[in-house]
Amino acid sequence: MTLRRADWPLALLPVVLSAVTLLILLDPGIAIATVNRSLDVAINTLATLVAVAVAGLGWIHFRESGEAAPLLRASAFLTLAATNVLMLSVVASGIALAFGLEPGEPGQLPILATVVDRGIASVLLLLAGVAGLRGWRAVRWPGLLVVWLPALAVVAAIAVGATIQDRLPELLGPAELAALRDRPTEPLVVFGARALVGFQVAIGLAYLAAALLAYRTYHRDGRSLQAFLAAGLVIAAFSQVQFAIHPGVYAGLVTVGDLERVGFYAILFVALAAESREGVRALRRANAELSVLREADMARATADERARLAREIHDGMSQELWFAKLKQERLVNLDLAADARALATEVAGALESALAEARQAILALRPAEGISFADVLTGFVTDFSDRFGIHAECRSDPAVNVVSARTQAELLRIAQEALTNARRHADPSVVRVSVGVADGAVRLSVSDNGRGFDPALGRSSGYGLRSMRERAELIGGRLTIETGVQDGTRVTVEVPMEAAR
Repeated sequence: MTLRRADWPLALLPVVLSAVTLLILLDPGIAIATVNRSLDVAINTLATLVAVAVAGLGWIHFRESGEAAPLLRASAFLTLAATNVLMLSVVASGIALAFGLEPGEPGQLPILATVVDRGIASVLLLLAGVAGLRGWRAVRWPGLLVVWLPALAVVAAIAVGATIQDRLPELLGPAELAALRDRPTEPLVVFGARALVGFQVAIGLAYLAAALLAYRTYHRDGRSLQAFLAAGLVIAAFSQVQFAIHPGVYAGLVTVGDLERVGFYAILFVALAAESREGVRALRRANAELSVLREADMARATADERARLAREIHDGMSQELWFAKLKQERLVNLDLAADARALATEVAGALESALAEARQAILALRPAEGISFADVLTGFVTDFSDRFGIHAECRSDPAVNVVSARTQAELLRIAQEALTNARRHADPSVVRVSVGVADGAVRLSVSDNGRGFDPALGRSSGYGLRSMRERAELIGGRLTIETGVQDGTRVTVEVPMEAAR
């Protein structure tokens, strides 16, 4: 088993707590208790708040995952919190004497209530450890009943016990109660109360077993919550020893066991912070993965749509145009008047141009069919040269094949528009197209040696050029036009690689 950061502190913690316990047992002069009602209320309030928070976190985890371990853990801490709330309410209401909580008149009920409360919590935490290690599911469990029933049962038992205090079993004998009444701050080693010691040993062992299970789960899953929980449960186990030495459950008494409880809940508070931090990190990772998946889905959807459009154009519009072209050719061959023949010839030219545009549109959509972007652009330029008799050169860097499908589509449409503008307006003899990666950006360039134009005359604001600029902006790029009268034209698009991928 690989050692982790939490292994050494977890190994040293029982040693330190054992040394403290032995020191208290061997040195009767050590004051292990004090009377301080404000501090006692503060400790119990802190314990209640942290217990409720841990219970709430466990319930949320159960609702999200359907696992049994967080549900049982929530039930355990809600039981501890419920008892604390009841005791705080009793003290605040001024009826502590009726529940045997006054150290001047100590009763059996606080001892019994603490044994039952911590005993049930230890069993639930032990079951939570087993459930976590074995991966028990609780989807069909009555979640609310599991969480609330132990807490309500303990509160009800305490309420009933308050009405029959004279008939409650004795865990502390008359001598121990007298010592507690007369000398509340001195050690009360209750080894004579064998039943109480036996209960404390059993509860302590249950806490230790739960700590071991949490530690093993931490080694399996790597979640820091389990490591902190293991450390806290070790402290809780030793607090049971301190409870046997001095059962400081009475109002105003603060013992070493209470300080260990503070340590237990402080560790749980840190565990809550660590769990929240891990939850935020997991959420960030999930968001990053979701973003990647969303982009992949978008690219896949774009590719599928482009493939569908290519098929529609090829199987639908192109076939209809080809059929119309055949009929038009037959019409031209008929004996027509000169005006009608000229008009039919113009229609034939328009149909041929429409077929050519359809072929180019299909070529622009072909990356969806698995052909690389560089190859598609080369084929696109070659087809342009063959159809219009303009010498066209294309240089494509294979490094651009990594750009996204959307970037490919927009760059191809920009190249198509630039070539169309060159053919219609520039009357060039040579057109050069290049695409590559340089300085962290994808760069597409379409240049010709045609007549060019004067940008000051406003032609650069025409629909075709405006469309190219808009397409470049859609993919996070920038389009520039360099031209002059009788000086050719160069259209350049630069897209940062971060935006192009």
